[in-house]
Amino acid sequence: MNWFKNNPFISLLLGVILSCTLFFVLTANEQEESHNEIFIKDGDTLWTLSDKYRGNTPKQDWISEVMLVNNLNTQMIHAGDSLVIPTSLDQYAPDQGVEYAGDSE
Repeated sequence: MNWFKNNPFISLLLGVILSCTLFFVLTANEQEESHNEIFIKDGDTLWTLSDKYRGNTPKQDWISEVMLVNNLNTQMIHAGDSLVIPTSLDQYAPDQGVEYAGDSE
């Protein structure tokens, strides 16, 4: 404790560095997550949508996160409704380009 009293400028410098570090760590964690909205078509389920949108995220983790964000109590979804998907989970968006007859996947 005596060292801090004998070196006030170094103590102040360490305090400023610590304060700046805490500020940057806290603000980096509070970045707002953006979301994408998708519309549910007839025959869509969370399981089939996860195949299209989950990327490298495990299927059950993707479904759980989507249910949490959308305040769903069950995995039941209905055609015509929309779902909000966090962009952190939207690692792969299907190509919405033109499809020609005979194109296969």
